[in-house]
Amino acid sequence: MLSTITVLGLIFVKVSVKNKSQREFLEELFTLLPSIRGRFNFCNLGRYSKYNEQTFRRNFSNYFDWLKFNFAMIQLGLSSPTSNCVAAVDASFISKAGKKTFGLDKFWSGCANIAKKGLEISTLALIEITTGTAWTLDVTQTPANLSSKEGEQGNYTRINFYIEQIIDCLSYLKNVRYIVADGYYAKKKMFDAVLLANKHLITRLRVDANMKYIFDRAKNPTAHGNRKYGDKVDWENLDLNLWIDIGVHPKFNHLLVYTQDLYSVQFEINLKVVILINTKNGKYVLLASSDLSQTALEIVQFYALRFQIEFLFRDAKQFTGLNHCQARDEPKLDFHFNMSLAAINLFQLQMKLNGQNNRSMNSFVRKAYNTKLVRLLFDQLNSKPELKEFLEVEAPVFQKIINLGQVLYKKSA
Repeated sequence: MLSTITVLGLIFVKVSVKNKSQREFLEELFTLLPSIRGRFNFCNLGRYSKYNEQTFRRNFSNYFDWLKFNFAMIQLGLSSPTSNCVAAVDASFISKAGKKTFGLDKFWSGCANIAKKGLEISTLALIEITTGTAWTLDVTQTPANLSSKEGEQGNYTRINFYIEQIIDCLSYLKNVRYIVADGYYAKKKMFDAVLLANKHLITRLRVDANMKYIFDRAKNPTAHGNRKYGDKVDWENLDLNLWIDIGVHPKFNHLLVYTQDLYSVQFEINLKVVILINTKNGKYVLLASSDLSQTALEIVQFYALRFQIEFLFRDAKQFTGLNHCQARDEPKLDFHFNMSLAAINLFQLQMKLNGQNNRSMNSFVRKAYNTKLVRLLFDQLNSKPELKEFLEVEAPVFQKIINLGQVLYKKSA
């Protein structure tokens, strides 16, 4: 079984660290994260580690190339090349107080369903199409005092900030064709930036989106002028005869799928639009892709993959202390947020390399804590050579102890 130190060694072959001291600190940090209890702040890290609290504070101020570190883990962990991935971008609210905390502002909290005072991180992730596994690529804290509304043209808003994050990561997205984002990112700026980068955006539209049918001159050869667009789409009285019937959703029988190429008045581009109609309540959802050659079911599939990024936020908040940062200045906050989500990448990679793809993150951290506790007890209570050998060979009795509390999955026949 590959240990955390061994897996880090594979990563550090691809990623250079500043010096030996930083490498040893990162090895101690990532070994420590899954094996402690309580909050993941400087004080508690110091209680469980060979380093003291001040050492953690000092090292959290140092620069580390998290983008390259994450990409190295993704390369080791992917089942197929990055061309079989989609990129997803989303933001997560971080609870934080303090008047002098960097980036403190009002941000949308999906959990509370209101805007709350705190911090926000914007995360760009790669999601495997075949397995649905999400891997964090880049984490950046959203600055304060940026408008969430577009307003006048030329204003620097949060959308501009999110676009800059994508542009900064383009060198790592060479083989990725599609970027998936929820309805908040459906802005003209975003479509223009993604298309300029030779990529395509898949997103959700408003249910009253201002769309027009594309005028089919082949069906109207006698039409005069240079007419490009037909009537405006009336969503309340939608004529489905003008749409292509794809049929029933392959997984959900109550969803009907229709598609059509439409012109967006707001975004000033043609889009492949998919409408999902819920036959149970009569409601519908509009999805769109800037790639007119893409199939409707692929658009639905890729947009559904976007939700996998939420599992990264969930695991980071539950198991690696995404909400627990004790610092207030920008470098330490940035280090903490990146560390928290990079740790999820690392633990996913470690489980995959050890053939434990069906092991939950909860089971992983339980085993890490049990292992640390048992090794400490054996080391302090008895130093006989046979007991040390017993730990090294991982005898069945030792395995039973460290597996305490885990959810163990049986292999299917």
